[in-house]
Amino acid sequence: MARVFLGIGSNTDREKHIRSGAEAIAKCFCWRQRSRVFRSASVGFSGSDFYNLVVEVETKQTVTEVLAECKRIEQQNGRVPGSAKFSPRTLDIDVLLYDNLIRDEQPQLPRAEILENAFVLWPLSEIAGSRLHPLLGVSYQALWEQYQETHKRSPQQLEPIKDTSWLDN
Repeated sequence: MARVFLGIGSNTDREKHIRSGAEAIAKCFCWRQRSRVFRSASVGFSGSDFYNLVVEVETKQTVTEVLAECKRIEQQNGRVPGSAKFSPRTLDIDVLLYDNLIRDEQPQLPRAEILENAFVLWPLSEIAGSRLHPLLGVSYQALWEQYQETHKRSPQQLEPIKDTSWLDN
């Protein structure tokens, strides 16, 4: 079984869509764990804050099948295929890692956003801190520490959500 890490985000009716997305993911794949939920400002456009988290699942599905399931779940939650990259999202599910697979075609793995966005790297480091980035050979915990050091002067605003009881119901 492949270990897969998925990034989940929403800035439109956030709690409803993230809960719905997480429930659908748990039905499609073998759920292992999730990070805390984080609030972050929209990146690349002006809009409501996002809620983001990372989940780990296991599956026998291929990476292409996993991506298709994620797109299906997004659409079930009101995501319009082909919508602008920098726009509000009911639900966004990204395949971040699929075992240690490295590939350039869709989905690109490991996903480049892991190293670019705090809202991906911090939650990933929480649940896969000792795991090594397949290209860099550096742990996600070390990458998160480097990220914090590098972005001290202009950090992405990111905070853990204290009450996520809506997700556990």
